[in-house]
Amino acid sequence: MAGFIAQYGSDGRDFRLLEETCMKYLFFDIDGTLVSHDHGLIPSAKKAIERSRQKGNLCFLATGRHLSSLWAVKDLDMDGVIYCNGAGIFMHGKILYTNPIPHAICSRTVFQAEERNGAYSLQSSYEMFKNVAEMDRFEKSAAFDPRFTSFQDKLQKFGAKPFTQYRSQDILKIDIGFATEEIMDDFQKVMSSQLTLVSTAGYHIEEGRKSGEITRKGVSKGTAIEKLVEMLQGNMADTYAFGDSGNDLDMIQRCHTGIAMGNGFDELKKAADYVTDDIDHDGLAKAMEHFHLV
Repeated sequence: MAGFIAQYGSDGRDFRLLEETCMKYLFFDIDGTLVSHDHGLIPSAKKAIERSRQKGNLCFLATGRHLSSLWAVKDLDMDGVIYCNGAGIFMHGKILYTNPIPHAICSRTVFQAEERNGAYSLQSSYEMFKNVAEMDRFEKSAAFDPRFTSFQDKLQKFGAKPFTQYRSQDILKIDIGFATEEIMDDFQKVMSSQLTLVSTAGYHIEEGRKSGEITRKGVSKGTAIEKLVEMLQGNMADTYAFGDSGNDLDMIQRCHTGIAMGNGFDELKKAADYVTDDIDHDGLAKAMEHFHLV
């Protein structure tokens, strides 16, 4: 996995030369945008990104996943990764930026979740630590998911470990879920004002379960995109974002052109500049062709 991660932004391209081609900056969510739950990485999306990079554009993943859980796009060459919903940026084979949740606030949040029988995962740059309730949910879902040969296979692919192995690593994101919306609402009332919770609308989750993703306040895919474009001395007027779910809303709004997948949730579609076809009907490739990015 380390070799796979190291590929991002390390293929020898000279970005100074690419700037002369009026390159664009493209940011892609993974699940529901590049990768279908039923069909995996969409071939037309992979080809479109390859063609766009050949044209001189820079293409980045912008995902809620951490760096060791990118197995679904292992065959996709990209220029970098915005991960953990914008709490980290990876490029040129190294981590360029992180904005972790303060340890005291993380500990308090875990305690508040346990009080409400919550299921949660703490994500560092390379690992995730799951409590008993979340590990149990993770195991049950593996049995019905053809992408995994076993529960251990799923654990390995997601870099998942039991919470007992957590040793005060910097935590960039917390995935959290409760049995009902009422419990989630109660949790949010006591959650630190220094945190932000984004609903996982559009994800494949159990009916009736309420879940979300927690990062430090002011951290999102959109803010990380702004930071990365500034690092590259680029212009936000040249940015395009592609997504389908709740954690994509901010980047859809901040980027110059926001594209929602046809399978995306309604609020995202309303905020987008353009709505393309569903992921399983080559929606990503069609959108890239529409905007002359390939």
